[in-house]
Amino acid sequence: MIRHREVERVSSGAPALFVRLVRLAALSLAPALVALGPAGCAREEAGPGPNGAAPEAEGPGPRRTDTPPPVGIDPTSVGTRGKLVDRLFVFALDGATWDLLDPLLESGRLPHLAGLVERGVTAELRTLEPTVSPAIWTTIATGFLPRDHGILGFDGVPGATMTTLPNARMRRRKAFWEILAGFGIRAGVVGWWASWPADPLNEGSFLVSDRVPYSRMEAAIRRASLTREDAWPPDLLDSLGPLVERPDEIAPAAVRRFLHMDRDEMQRRLLGGAYRMGSYLPEFKFVYQSDRSTVKMARAALAAQPVDVAVVYLTGIDTVSHLYWHFMEPEGFPPQAAPEGDRRRYGEVIPEYYVLVDGYLGDLLDTVGDGTTVIVVSDHGFGPTGRLPWSGGHGRLTPGAPIAPAGVLVLAGPGIAVGPRRLERAHVLDIAPTLLHLMGVPAGEDMLGRVLTEALASDGPPELPRVDSHERIGILRPDRDIPTDPAGDSERLERLRALGYIQ
Repeated sequence: MIRHREVERVSSGAPALFVRLVRLAALSLAPALVALGPAGCAREEAGPGPNGAAPEAEGPGPRRTDTPPPVGIDPTSVGTRGKLVDRLFVFALDGATWDLLDPLLESGRLPHLAGLVERGVTAELRTLEPTVSPAIWTTIATGFLPRDHGILGFDGVPGATMTTLPNARMRRRKAFWEILAGFGIRAGVVGWWASWPADPLNEGSFLVSDRVPYSRMEAAIRRASLTREDAWPPDLLDSLGPLVERPDEIAPAAVRRFLHMDRDEMQRRLLGGAYRMGSYLPEFKFVYQSDRSTVKMARAALAAQPVDVAVVYLTGIDTVSHLYWHFMEPEGFPPQAAPEGDRRRYGEVIPEYYVLVDGYLGDLLDTVGDGTTVIVVSDHGFGPTGRLPWSGGHGRLTPGAPIAPAGVLVLAGPGIAVGPRRLERAHVLDIAPTLLHLMGVPAGEDMLGRVLTEALASDGPPELPRVDSHERIGILRPDRDIPTDPAGDSERLERLRALGYIQ
């Protein structure tokens, strides 16, 4: 079985980050771009690379109105071309790392991902430091650094007292699904970080925000129903809401694959136990049901409404990697080594979760159909911290963990170079420009990333001339009040403290 790191590297040519910075310096002289918004107040490094229930009538946050949104340059005046691929599927996996994928690929335990690796292009995806998921996933979605897109981390509004966790109203740049909507390209997005409240898109598109799957928030506030802010269009929740599975509905047979406990222990410690934030057993049933619900909703929505670009985000790999690493590699935690019995019970949780996600990948590939181009991406890698309570981590926020460990990138299918091939260089900033290129839409001059041309089919067209900025094209992102969800956010913040993300 092929391993990502055994594939021959493909050079990426000239250092594109320098070229982008020169272009941006020139653009900064143009007064038309001065009003794009404040730069924020946090610093981050771009790294060494180039770049179930029906909705209620009202929901938290500002009420939607019939006031027409502000409109900029007509998208029909922008130079585009036909799509280079018929359909695109983006599978977003929080925290996936080649350090664990490679041995699992070699052992044959990830057949669906292996098929993509063998016929496509792979890369170690360079990421940002601080390595915080909301900021990085928003960088992937927008092509901008956190200081520009406005989502700096887990702790709310920059330059102000924390009022809420990051959400879509804080984002100051368009996500790729908003850009595509302006050009009439249909996108279906399920579960992306900080996508709540769901913004309106074009006809034929849909967005299921990250707050729809049953999350830890419900452990504190026990939300009885979903709301009209949770998805677009809101009536989508009529069919998808009942697919969300609660943690207490987890099937014991499913759990035994990961947690090797007898029936009485499972009932006492997992199924019947009260939720405690940051505790590895309760966290498992929450994250397992969240990912399971996300996949169920994605398959149902995509089957009912085929789109040009399908996007599904799963959080489970990140959570289990934080909490179960010391059971998988106890030798790395000598002062706090897990007892032998616990190693047997929980030592396979992380690799088995990767196998579970590979199964989800197979299910989703069946749903989107043959002939779909696929991008698998993670925001960062993972590694052991050597200490508890968070035994796995990434970056300085989890002391002892590797700093800004590279994430995962796999591209395969029509429009992609025939593999197996390995890119020499790729960065989280490159995903949005590459995705837009595949859909026949030019990237913005203000995007730092580059199109990963060396990953694309050799007979494909060159990159389109870039537009000045997509922030000036089509429907503009207006200044809006930031909605809050105090009870839910309070619970989520406690969990993030338990995981070591915030103090």
